[in-house]
Amino acid sequence: MKKRLKTGLFPIVLALIFMTGSAQAAEELTFGTALPLTGLFGKGGELVRDAYTLWMETVNAKGGISGKYKIKIIIYDDQSNPQVSAKLIEKLVIQDKVDLLLGGYGSSQVMAASAAAERHKYPMISGAASSNKLFDRGFKYYFATLGKATDEVKGIVDVFASVVPKPKTVAIVGSNIPFTALACEGYKRAAKQNGLEVVHFELFPISLQDYNTMLLKAKAKNPDVLLVGSHLGVAMRVTKAMKEIDFNPKAVAFSYGPTIPAYIDGLKGDAEYMFAASEWTPNLPYNGPIFGSAADFNATYKKRFGRFPDYLQAATVGGAIVLQTAFEELGLKPGLGQADRERLMKKLHEIDMMTFYGQIHFGEDGANVAHPPVAVQVQDGKLVNIFPAEAAEAKPRYPMPAWKKR
Repeated sequence: MKKRLKTGLFPIVLALIFMTGSAQAAEELTFGTALPLTGLFGKGGELVRDAYTLWMETVNAKGGISGKYKIKIIIYDDQSNPQVSAKLIEKLVIQDKVDLLLGGYGSSQVMAASAAAERHKYPMISGAASSNKLFDRGFKYYFATLGKATDEVKGIVDVFASVVPKPKTVAIVGSNIPFTALACEGYKRAAKQNGLEVVHFELFPISLQDYNTMLLKAKAKNPDVLLVGSHLGVAMRVTKAMKEIDFNPKAVAFSYGPTIPAYIDGLKGDAEYMFAASEWTPNLPYNGPIFGSAADFNATYKKRFGRFPDYLQAATVGGAIVLQTAFEELGLKPGLGQADRERLMKKLHEIDMMTFYGQIHFGEDGANVAHPPVAVQVQDGKLVNIFPAEAAEAKPRYPMPAWKKR
């Protein structure tokens, strides 16, 4: 819910400063970010906050950036409001005078925040936003480790080209916000490429309360597969509503949601068989600086927070590592000026490196052009990688049994 902005005031609900090591300003490199810690996207923002915290603590324990500059991160709550996010970026740059910025969470928030960062010529790497519109603005200072929203879901549709019996029809539904709406467009494109007929397509308002009626329209078309443009809340509500109306397609796939532990924890057995788009799993053969392998990062995160990370947290930390690497390779130091940040921007456009998250190389528009889509499925209460085939942990379980036969 939006709150009225007071003239001349920044509506800051939460300002967290995470610090470790020396408190001497000369030995600190200060980062700033605006995250949705409250409001509609608060849960996602908290996950990104944890990702940055783990990166900071790990690097500082190793002596800091360049082996001597301890990381300090100023985090403000943007209340899931894009306008607030942009104002907080202004505050971080003008009042807090941070050396560098870190990306936020959610395409709408990051769209606004990155526009403010571009005006001030501050590089920003996001690991939790992927709307295609983020890359259509001709920006030089914005980068993202995730693929574009329309590309992220391709892997999950490609899975259905290999299952038996091969599905013939799909229904596509999703919330009408940038990321999920574009995911639905990606589904439509990938379905056509795989020879699947789209028998139903619907975008619904994020404020929708009656999921049952919405899904009954899709059920009436009797699709083989239901593809959902989703975040965690939408994914959970769709799953619950499908059971309530006894909607039984052969498979269900989500653009986002099941990769967050809260999905399986909250739905228990009802989460079984659900597919989800992803961009990272811990069994992938990736290895890089700071955290080692994908499996090492997974274990380190679990030890620190008591739960496993999802791909957004991996993408967020991967972006931070790239920013750190570019800073170190340029031999920069705290107290960055505009010329330093311009050099850093150019370096980020050149960098091509392997991390625990995978290969990261930014195209001219700032998108990560080196990272393939991944697909996962809930099997026996956990997520397993099922695509690409060369890295699959298991074969897809298809078709899924009807609700009343589980």
